[in-house]
Amino acid sequence: MRKRWVLAVLSAVGLLAAAAAILIALNPAPRVPLVSAGDSASSQPYVIKLHARWCLICMTTKGAWAAVQQDYAGRVRFVVFDFTSDATTEASRIEAGRLGLGTVFEEYGGETGTVLVLDGVAKEVRHALHGHRQAADYRAAIDATLAALR
Repeated sequence: MRKRWVLAVLSAVGLLAAAAAILIALNPAPRVPLVSAGDSASSQPYVIKLHARWCLICMTTKGAWAAVQQDYAGRVRFVVFDFTSDATTEASRIEAGRLGLGTVFEEYGGETGTVLVLDGVAKEVRHALHGHRQAADYRAAIDATLAALR
């Protein structure tokens, strides 16, 4: 009886581990257009996703992020900082420095499941949306920042 219980628990743990591995494999960092050095002088806001493959919030907000990317293409500069591993974190740190966002990276580094909306000129965070959000929440923050530019 005890052996069956141990086998059942081990089987359940194995299934959970396999499911987690599959979910992580299906959650790569979103691809965004590269912000060129010339774009850094633009007044367009930055919309920054703090991502990690293992982040549950990142997994559940994938659809909302995709919708926002489609809706605001060409009107904001999308950036993804990936904290999945030491290598992706370092690459993101370098990218943040290249874009003049090193201070933002250091302040929010590792806060996966967060989307930041920054003023494109001052590069200051105007909205920090943490946790599970709908696309409408991201749109409202982006729209407010765009309206402030007018």
